[in-house]
Amino acid sequence: MDFELVKIKDLSGRKASFYTVMRDGDNKSLFETFLEENSITFKNEIFDIIRRIKTISNKTGAIDGFFKPNEGKPGDGLCALYDQPGSKLRLYCIRFGREIVILGGGGPKPKPIRALQEDEKLKSENYQLREIAQKIMKSQIAKEIYFSKDYLDFEGELKFED
Repeated sequence: MDFELVKIKDLSGRKASFYTVMRDGDNKSLFETFLEENSITFKNEIFDIIRRIKTISNKTGAIDGFFKPNEGKPGDGLCALYDQPGSKLRLYCIRFGREIVILGGGGPKPKPIRALQEDEKLKSENYQLREIAQKIMKSQIAKEIYFSKDYLDFEGELKFED
């Protein structure tokens, strides 16, 4: 899968920056697709997610309390933005410390479902982000992508090709 990391300037602030993934051949990012798919049925939850993202970017940074860790493989940074009690929407992210979060996709998670593997949509979104996280980690090791001096941005090669 070929993709590019794209900074979401409107959602980034002085405490944290948000990126999303633009897959080669797509005209919408993973996060834009998530918003489009869920903005009618889960309007209030989408507003809450945007509000929490703005709090993270401008006030708190990407602190642990906002994220459910260990949604991927050990060490890959894959997590989910915590939902409010009663919320049915799950948004998968890749977190790099308190400063950078990559917003992926997700979808509704019915409360009876205990594991993401029980829902094909959530499984697909999660495994796609796992693959992206692996490619980013390999690029970091090869020093093709790295953090800016203030740790709020990625620098280097933001396009990933197979």
